Amino acid sequence: MGVPLLAACAVPVFVPGARVAGDIAMAAFGLLAAAVLWFAPVPEHAGRSSRRLFSIGCMFPVLGAALAWLVPTHGPLEFVVLRWVPTVPGYVMAIVALLSLVDRGRLRAGGRRHAVELVLFGLSCMLTVQLLVLGPGGRVQGFGWGEQAVLVVAVLATSSTMAAALTLLGAVEARRRRMALVLLAAFAFLTSGRGLATSAMLSGATDLQDASRFLVVAGLGLLVLGALSDPGPGVEPDRSGADASTSLGQVLPHVAMLVSGVAVGTSFLLGYDVAPATAAGLLGCVVLATVHRWLTLRDERRMGARLQRSESYFRSLVHSSGDAVLILDSDLRVSWASTALERMVGPVAAADLVGRPLLDAVHPEDVRALAAALRQAGGADSEGAPGPAPEATPETAVEPAALILLRLPDSDGTWRFLEAGVSDLRRDADVGAVVLHCRDMTERLAREQALQSIAYTDPMTGLPNQAGWLRALERSVADGSGGTALLLIELDGLVEAREHTGREGVSAVVAEVGRRLRATVRGEDLVARLGGGAFSVLAGGSAAEADRLAARCLAVVEQPIRTPSGVLELTAGIGLAAMEPELSVEGLRSRAELAVSAARAAGPGTAVRYSAELGAAAERGERLRVDIEGAAARGELALAFLPVVSLSEQRVSGVEALLRWRHPELGQLPPAEFLPIAERTGLMGELQRWVLRQATAAAMALPVSGCPLSVRVNVSAGYLRGGTAVADVQAALDASGLAPDRLVLELTDAALLAAEERVCLDIATLRLMGVHVALDDFGTGDSALGHLTALPLDGLKLDVSLVARVDRDEHARALCELIVGIGRRLDLQVVAEGVETPAQLAALLGIGCGFAQGFLLGRPTSLPELTALLQDGAGQLWPGLVGQR
Repeated sequence: MGVPLLAACAVPVFVPGARVAGDIAMAAFGLLAAAVLWFAPVPEHAGRSSRRLFSIGCMFPVLGAALAWLVPTHGPLEFVVLRWVPTVPGYVMAIVALLSLVDRGRLRAGGRRHAVELVLFGLSCMLTVQLLVLGPGGRVQGFGWGEQAVLVVAVLATSSTMAAALTLLGAVEARRRRMALVLLAAFAFLTSGRGLATSAMLSGATDLQDASRFLVVAGLGLLVLGALSDPGPGVEPDRSGADASTSLGQVLPHVAMLVSGVAVGTSFLLGYDVAPATAAGLLGCVVLATVHRWLTLRDERRMGARLQRSESYFRSLVHSSGDAVLILDSDLRVSWASTALERMVGPVAAADLVGRPLLDAVHPEDVRALAAALRQAGGADSEGAPGPAPEATPETAVEPAALILLRLPDSDGTWRFLEAGVSDLRRDADVGAVVLHCRDMTERLAREQALQSIAYTDPMTGLPNQAGWLRALERSVADGSGGTALLLIELDGLVEAREHTGREGVSAVVAEVGRRLRATVRGEDLVARLGGGAFSVLAGGSAAEADRLAARCLAVVEQPIRTPSGVLELTAGIGLAAMEPELSVEGLRSRAELAVSAARAAGPGTAVRYSAELGAAAERGERLRVDIEGAAARGELALAFLPVVSLSEQRVSGVEALLRWRHPELGQLPPAEFLPIAERTGLMGELQRWVLRQATAAAMALPVSGCPLSVRVNVSAGYLRGGTAVADVQAALDASGLAPDRLVLELTDAALLAAEERVCLDIATLRLMGVHVALDDFGTGDSALGHLTALPLDGLKLDVSLVARVDRDEHARALCELIVGIGRRLDLQVVAEGVETPAQLAALLGIGCGFAQGFLLGRPTSLPELTALLQDGAGQLWPGLVGQR
């Protein structure tokens, strides 16, 4: 950058105004170049410091020109010296700026070779510039030691600047070589213009001034252009043009030597004597060029040895790797395959593959997927043919590998499954091909298929299990094919079969049922075992065909099954649900489960098709399940009281508290509808505690006429199993203040309760507290005489099924009389429920029953109505006295 200054110095001293105007214009151009270099935007990766050094270097020649014109001089030599002194620092900054553009790593990698290049370039430039500035004779007559020293410094500075520019050109990256060529040309123009101007001023050849100014201005323009065109060092390794960059670095030193020789030879041919120093410098250039060539050859041999070792190393890695490598040329033909491919498909098949288009070698079913993967990697056009690789950019230099599963034939013709990673490396100058990394997946896929078969197959029957059935059902619902009806089959009788044949016998029975079902359905129908004794059939055909298939399935299930332990007979319940558009898998399953539940409720050997009524009932049950929670807090629950009448006294001796739910939208709901829902949802304990609190409080509010009335509360077996009955009863008694002997708990499910010791202990505890315990619904279901001694009881209640026939059925009357007699002997209070006719009441009186309840004596009523009834009749309640309520 000191060159602009040098150029300014080229103006002759003793020139009138036009020459002065030319120098002023050239100085202004130098200032403009400095401003552009300082303020121009800098790209992201370009160096800002080098531009600043170039800009500052442009200012020193302007300073030298100003001093030369402002300070009086006594001749052209003094004028030249005065302009040169401030210019030298500009050359130094230009040298530093040029060398800062070279990556330090590249300089260190060149080592001695770059050092020799720098010395060779400097010596060659020194010879050339010395001949240009001092003339062919190498000296100027009449120069003093001071002037000579300044001129020598000028020659050294100019030569060093050119040497730095040449070094930059030889060592810079290929992508920045254009910038280096422009800077070299710029300094060549500046150096030539400076030398020509100095020679013209010293020799008095004023006609060369305009030529020197043109060279300087052109050099300044090229300097700005070169500095602004610098793309900056590459973010990633740059291999594009690497060979050309290496060749240029080898040629430049010889070009510099040749230029020096031509300059010295031309001077000699023109008749000038060659100074000893000049000849020695030319000889030094030759020696340095020879040394440079020797160092280059040595580096090339070392690089070749390293490349050979690296190639051998990586070739060994590829050969020893378990993954095969395939290289495809621009036509997608296999140009090379690693030895690992021979281990996968055999030597013959691997050899036949080389030279063939890969799309022709793979399985026909894999051609489309492979072509798509090659297009994704950038290696094929829409027809599967290879396309030109796009120009590499730093953002797209590395393409991610696309994974694909393909099949290649082995030497026996068997297809081998290979997982291939496809990478288009044609943009990489070192590879220039499409590379496939292949891994043999044949055995792994076989194992996966075996595991998948295990995961989706029931080992007992060989049928699809629940996971396989669900996958088939989802596929059928998704594509609308494969089945029009879903059958759920639940076997009945496996518990008894296990008791007779054991677990292994039951497994054989289930396997036989699966075999029979598979033989019953059509070939395209699916039979699956869902677990336990549950099977499913996904069948096609019309609704009538599905119904007939359900009947055939029931028939084959109910056929006797011979086992080593004897002949077993099973039955089943079947639910059918038709597949409909827009019906989800869960919806279809729910419908089939509702249907099979209805079939089981209807009795063994029944098949039920899903209907809208079943769906409505299920929706109603689901709504009740949601609404029952918090019903007590919302005030929707209430108690109705059914009077219990003493037949001997014809008066009310107690009441039974019956739970009622007044739903805000569904109206009055019977306990038989919502209590099972509360049992399943775990809310029975909460409801039971509410009933106990309300019933005991209501009993305390009843009017007393004679003996205090008792209150009866039904409790379920599930609630008693919870273990909180004793604490809940005590809390209700404490809160209401009711005497324990006025509370009667009526138990249901006697068979279940009698079998559980803990429940019996809780019942005994309640009796010790003074609470009475009675057995409800005696004479029907699982009730038996043994329960009267197995459970600690105070009373029992004749079931309505016996009471309804006591007046017209001798057997029913005999049973009732027997039970009443047993109760009397065991000191148990017997209550007959469901008395609706005078004949029934008369029959009960005839057998000596002590208590009764029913619509003949009184209907369930609210607490205020019950209070009014007791107050009006002083507790008297008998047909004809009060009447039916």
